[in-house]
Amino acid sequence: MQVLTFDFHNTLANCEPWFDLEVRDLPWAVIEHLDLKRGDSTRDKVERVYRQLRLDVIASGDEIDAYDSVSQVLSRLGMIAARTALEAAVDSLMLLAVDSMMPVPGAADTVRFLHADGVPMGVVSSAVHHQTLNWILERMGIDRCFQAVVTSASSGFYKSSPAIYDAALRELGGEAKGSVHVGDSLRWDVAMSQRAGMTAAWLKSPRREVFSAPDFTATPSLTLASMEQAGPLLVELLEHLRIPARV
Repeated sequence: MQVLTFDFHNTLANCEPWFDLEVRDLPWAVIEHLDLKRGDSTRDKVERVYRQLRLDVIASGDEIDAYDSVSQVLSRLGMIAARTALEAAVDSLMLLAVDSMMPVPGAADTVRFLHADGVPMGVVSSAVHHQTLNWILERMGIDRCFQAVVTSASSGFYKSSPAIYDAALRELGGEAKGSVHVGDSLRWDVAMSQRAGMTAAWLKSPRREVFSAPDFTATPSLTLASMEQAGPLLVELLEHLRIPARV
């Protein structure tokens, strides 16, 4: 069965405070939220430890979710926090960040168009806090258009491993051949979905690459200038993949 998956950040929605928590700020924000004793730990030191943890995740492809990430950073710095308090702090900080969410222009309409056309869809995101995506998709009014929301937190794999795409395909009941992934990162969305056997559509848009070289190159099957009016183009790509090429 053919399915279509979307990247989340900068493809469906922009939420910079959430993104900053994910890639840099979360452990320090939790420390401040819980007013933990910091010893000689400065914000810069905490961020360096967290960044190294994230780089290790990318290198291995094995994800560590938001709760375990913060717990590991605090442990390495000699800080102690009750697990329940830590998890509540993470949830509160993430939920607060959701208020800054802005839908990518045209994304919701494109999703609704594809849903009305009967295309099975999912989201694939390297998010360490799974629930944030559910909150944002619900606020956008498109949560029910997706049959699966697969994050690195829920699957255990970062997008540096094609296994996250395999997990999404399994959940959707789709086959890689003939299925399409849409995203704005040449490395994480285009190259890695192609490694999983999918066809890639690249949303060419300004992107803040944090863990990827900006000059990374890959060749998508379709390049989208924006998400506005992208629905018919994606349906056309799916139809093209469905019909065997004439020899």
